[in-house]
Amino acid sequence: MKQMQIPSGMRDLFPQECAVKSDLERRISSVFDSYGYQKIETPLIEFYATYQNTFTYLKEESMYKFVDESGQILALRTDMTLPIARLCASKYGNVSGPFRFSYCANIYKIRQIFAGKRNEVTDCGIELIGLDKKSDLEVLSCALDVMKALPAENFTLEIGNSDFFKLAVREAGIGSEDAAVLADLIDRKAMTDVMEKLDSLSLDKDAYRFFRRLPLLNGKNALKDAAECCFGESLMKETERFLELEKDLNDLGYGGCFAFDLGKVPHLDYYTGIIFEGFVQGIGTAVLSGGRYDDLLGRVGRDMPAIGFGVKTDYLLDAVQAEMPSGRRLVYPSSRLKEALLYARKLRQDGPVELVPDDSAERMEVRE
Repeated sequence: MKQMQIPSGMRDLFPQECAVKSDLERRISSVFDSYGYQKIETPLIEFYATYQNTFTYLKEESMYKFVDESGQILALRTDMTLPIARLCASKYGNVSGPFRFSYCANIYKIRQIFAGKRNEVTDCGIELIGLDKKSDLEVLSCALDVMKALPAENFTLEIGNSDFFKLAVREAGIGSEDAAVLADLIDRKAMTDVMEKLDSLSLDKDAYRFFRRLPLLNGKNALKDAAECCFGESLMKETERFLELEKDLNDLGYGGCFAFDLGKVPHLDYYTGIIFEGFVQGIGTAVLSGGRYDDLLGRVGRDMPAIGFGVKTDYLLDAVQAEMPSGRRLVYPSSRLKEALLYARKLRQDGPVELVPDDSAERMEVRE
């Protein structure tokens, strides 16, 4: 018998996994609700042109594309940020912000098979639209509260700044092509390759020293080390802003739950400021990711600052345990189904009841 397969990167979920996932979504949504975010839904399918006209560097090979009856190219959504930005520009065009939206939806992105990531994941997140970078603290607090709400130990929220690299490139006069190569090397912390790339550029000693240290500006002393190697006023201002953010997070009681990594360089071209990722012990990839994207809404028709993050619940399934809902079983003689249904209706006021027909049973019996 030929076995039926599912597409690469997809996954069937069994009852135990569904129970875990439902519990995770409930915990996450509860935090979002407590911060005043309102849930919305958008279509699974978007016009491919929406992505094409928005992103400068679109990786179309990572998108699921197909054609509708009129010949227009459609795509499965690769995230929820762009659909929500589109919604703000089109449906909320005459409504003043700020907007606080939450969502829990499946997203689709084709990944390399050996990368170990899934092509279909459930993303639960928020978008805060209409407030500037002063609201970064609120969103970071929400992200940290979400991580605290998860039934997982030893989590860390790593905070970076996409503008830090961009400002340094501008100060040093590095061209866009060289900057793109350098960004990838720094993000991967490929130190040998970083050094080789820096040697090929005509940099003064202060800029060279900064980029050499940038991949390692992480951990407890990241901001202190950054202050020592900054070579421009704009970089120093960003460092001072992050020092203030660090103090605020500590004052709010999040000490020990976060760390700074200024060597984070985002792969998405819409980030304009703070970026962050949440990690849980035992999981080899970020389960939470987000950042500020002040320019994105302007590309779809409404210029507003924005920041958000999402939690990939599927990445947590293998590391989180949850008990199956405990229910009772009503065993009944097969000939007495109607009576069993009436009795079960009363019992279900106190929780789930499973009907179990048994020809050998002489009477109805509730079993735990």
